[in-house]
Amino acid sequence: MKRICAHLVGRVGLSRFLQWRFNTILIRWMPGIVVRPYLALMGRIYHFFKGEEKEEIRKNLRAILRRFSKSKSTDLIVRRTFRGIYHHYYEKLIIAYAHFGRVCRFLLERVELEGQHLIDQSLAQGRGVILVTGHFGAVEFLPLFLALKGYRVTMVVRFKTPRLKRALVERGASKGITLLDANNGEHVIFSALQALKSNEILITECDEFKAYRPHRNKSTQFLGCSCPLDRTLDLLRRRYSSPVIMGLVQRKGKDHYGLKLHSLTGIQQNFARESVSQRALQLLERYIYVFPEQWYQWKEVRTALGNNLFEETESINAAQEHSSLSPADRAVHAYQTLPS
Repeated sequence: MKRICAHLVGRVGLSRFLQWRFNTILIRWMPGIVVRPYLALMGRIYHFFKGEEKEEIRKNLRAILRRFSKSKSTDLIVRRTFRGIYHHYYEKLIIAYAHFGRVCRFLLERVELEGQHLIDQSLAQGRGVILVTGHFGAVEFLPLFLALKGYRVTMVVRFKTPRLKRALVERGASKGITLLDANNGEHVIFSALQALKSNEILITECDEFKAYRPHRNKSTQFLGCSCPLDRTLDLLRRRYSSPVIMGLVQRKGKDHYGLKLHSLTGIQQNFARESVSQRALQLLERYIYVFPEQWYQWKEVRTALGNNLFEETESINAAQEHSSLSPADRAVHAYQTLPS
């Protein structure tokens, strides 16, 4: 019986499993205090029947954690990581299906923005802004939050279901957000360049490993392993010399979030020798070091790192500062307090 259920569950994947119509109706009409634990329960049921998927996430996470100088136990971080994955889907689904006015009020009240001047100064140059983010924290809030702050936003995304796509595109359009389906190939690059030409904020993720277009002769280090270096971000930047900012929406406690922005193209001593994609991965790595439970690419990380993940490679130390980051951007330790 378990094998039959596992087969049925596995055919849809976690995202589709949690987007069953009953769940989306529940999200619209029930308070978060009810929906959040319910989705977590559904997530645990999914992973009960898909034990191999759960074990893969756990195995990949443990392989990286052994390189960290961590103060918390590995088992605690693993448990928090699965809670973070379920919380991510809660955030995704409320953006798409909860009462829209209530969602907008929630974001304006609960998300704190640090570094807004970086966006304003960059847009003043008239070449658009490339805002790099990752599969970290409450990334689903990013485009709508910026739109509510008065910015024109275009974001490259991947939709797991047609229904989710319809809901997000319709809601985004009402606030001036353009969502580009990454499955549309070269058309996405053209539309992304048009957004920069129109002096908009273009949001893209630096850790969408399955969509990488790697350099032939370049690689970088990520999480202590050799990693392919995606060339898409550098191609976008070179077209209009657009400023590049990195922004990650960190969960800071119950229903409180912080969006911190970092410049990746300031005046740096060795900027000419370094890829913007590489700098983005370096900064993302520092956040993962401090908050591994808020990153949810643990299932996909072997797509980029391969089996090197399980070999003895260099340790990761967040205290090692990289000269390509400005002093303000090195202070990731300012976010190191996370509630249990």
